[in-house]
Amino acid sequence: LIAELFEACSDLHFLHDTLAGADFILALTLDKIPCALGLVSLFDINRREFVVVRQYGGKSALLARLSERAPLALAAMRSRRAVVVPDASRDERVMDDRWKAIGVELRSVICAPVELAGRYLGLLEIGNPLDGKPFSESDGNALTYIGQQFAEFVGARGVVLDPGLVTAGAKKAAR
Repeated sequence: LIAELFEACSDLHFLHDTLAGADFILALTLDKIPCALGLVSLFDINRREFVVVRQYGGKSALLARLSERAPLALAAMRSRRAVVVPDASRDERVMDDRWKAIGVELRSVICAPVELAGRYLGLLEIGNPLDGKPFSESDGNALTYIGQQFAEFVGARGVVLDPGLVTAGAKKAAR
């Protein structure tokens, strides 16, 4: 899987902006780790919050924010790798206002950091594998790799949080 991701991620660097990269990363993630839910968030350094800029599944949570101190995000950022939660019902770190707004019961979740040399740039989160089984550590390793590749891309292109660009791009991507 990592070899496939390596090859696929090389296409990322041909994209023109961060939000196009977020669309690409979300589509790649859903293709390689089939699941019902996906979030791509970028980090607002001024407010110290992660902001949802792309989403797959459930009701819209675009532009919803999560504190950098939220337990699952903090665990992923500090470990510099994805945190795999096989059973979301047994881990209180999982449920937050963003997932509540999406309105889907979470069974299993992975939260991966998008960080470059210790600098927070965003989060990748997926939920509810389509095969009905919990996410595995190998799924977590794959999402860690995708997050690292996206971090290099965002580091070179910059974080985009403009609400007009986020919502316009999301509508275009949904067509």
